[in-house]
Amino acid sequence: MGCMRKEKEEEKMIIKFTKHAEDMLKERNIDRNLVESAVQNPDWKEAPKNELWCAFKRVGVKVLRVVVKGEEKPYTVITAYYNKRLKK
Repeated sequence: MGCMRKEKEEEKMIIKFTKHAEDMLKERNIDRNLVESAVQNPDWKEAPKNELWCAFKRVGVKVLRVVVKGEEKPYTVITAYYNKRLKK
């Protein structure tokens, strides 16, 4: 049981959130677990530019866009928002 707990903690440690990202999740009512899921298992993503890349996750009729810094773990979430017009 202790081993599973350690694995869960390590999983969470691979994604960090900036203060801005934390504020935006709260303001935009976006679930942190959904953001982590988008980063770890995106529906699609954009190629990195200057260490920044975007992970996309479809959520109903909307698409969650997560701006991430870092091409290797630990990733840092810069911001996240829903984009209703984006379709892929």
